[in-house]
Amino acid sequence: MKHLLLPIAAISALSSVLVAADFAGSSDHPLVKRVTGSEIFFAKKSDFEKLKLALGKIEWSGAEAKVKPYQSATVEGKLLTNYYKTPDKMGTLEVLRNYEQELKEGGFEILHSGQGEEIETIGYNNQIAREILGMTGTYGTPEEKAQWPFQHTDEKKAGYIAAKKTGDSGEIYVSAYIVSNQHNKWLDIPVDRTLVRLDVCEVKAREQRMELVKSGEMADQIALNGRVALYGILFDFDKATIRPDSEPTLAEIAKLLKEKPALNILVVGHTDATGGFEYNRGLSQRRAESVVASLAAKGIAKERLFPVGVAFASPVATNTTEDGKAKNRRVELVDMAGGKAK
Repeated sequence: MKHLLLPIAAISALSSVLVAADFAGSSDHPLVKRVTGSEIFFAKKSDFEKLKLALGKIEWSGAEAKVKPYQSATVEGKLLTNYYKTPDKMGTLEVLRNYEQELKEGGFEILHSGQGEEIETIGYNNQIAREILGMTGTYGTPEEKAQWPFQHTDEKKAGYIAAKKTGDSGEIYVSAYIVSNQHNKWLDIPVDRTLVRLDVCEVKAREQRMELVKSGEMADQIALNGRVALYGILFDFDKATIRPDSEPTLAEIAKLLKEKPALNILVVGHTDATGGFEYNRGLSQRRAESVVASLAAKGIAKERLFPVGVAFASPVATNTTEDGKAKNRRVELVDMAGGKAK
C-alpha cells in the first residue's frame, strides 16, 4: 500500500521506518502509514478492544443540554491506537485530505469525513473526543496526557474520518481525529502543531477465555467466600442488553437458586474505569437489573434478588492494562446471609 501522499508543493518520500523519537514499542499499522516526518508520541495495542466510530454529524441540543441522537457504530477486535504529531506547517485540513486520499487508494470505503461544523456542533465540549473516543479524563496517566490536546482544541479546525475495508482476512475499520494543538509546549509539542489520533481495528470474534462456572462451583464459592465472580454474563457495548452467549451462565445461576431455595443474593454489576464514575454506576446498575429480570423470567422470585451497580469501586485488578480491565468487568453474586435489602 502507498504511503500518505503530500501535496506536490511539499513532495517528500514517505517511509514506514520508525523515527528515533517515537514512543517506545510503537509502530505504524501496515495498511495506514504516517505522514512523512510525523512522530508517534503515545501508542497502545490490544488483542481485543472496542472502537466507536461516528457515522454522521454530532449535534448539540441547547434545549436539552445534551447531544441529539446520532449515527455511530462500534466494532471489536485487535486495536492499534497511535498518537502522531505531524511536521511543522501542515494544517489539519491538509492532513485530513491526505488520509482521505490514502484510504481511498488503499481500498477503504469512507464512512464519514469532515471538518468543523461538518462533524459536530462547534462550542459544546468537543464531542468527537468525548462521545466517540471516550476522552473524559484529566492528565493523570500517560494516555490522558496524550488525549488532553484532543479534548481542548479549536473545533473549527478539527477533522475526523471513519473508513472501512473488507478483505479476505475480514473487516478493518480506521478512524482518524485530527486537531491543532492549543497548549503551549504541552508534551513539548508547539502550539498549532497538527496532531492525529489514529485507530485501526481488525475485527475478530472474542476468544472465550472464561470457562463456564457450574452451579455447584458457584455454591462452593459462595459458601467459602460469601460471593462468586462471574465473567460469562456479557452485554452489548455501553448498554444493559444481555448478549445471547450469556445464556449458559444465566441458566447455571437459575439452577443454583432453585437448588438453594434459602439463598437470597445481591446481583452486583462491576465495570472497568473507562469513563466517568457516575455514568458507570448507572450502567452497572442497569446491567444488574437486566440480570435480575432474566432470572425472574426463569422462575426465580424477584424478592430473592437485589440488583446493585458499583461502577469501578471494587476492582480486582489494575485498570491501567487491558487484561486488568477485563478482570474488573464482571457480575458478582453475593450472599445476603440474612441481611435485608431494604
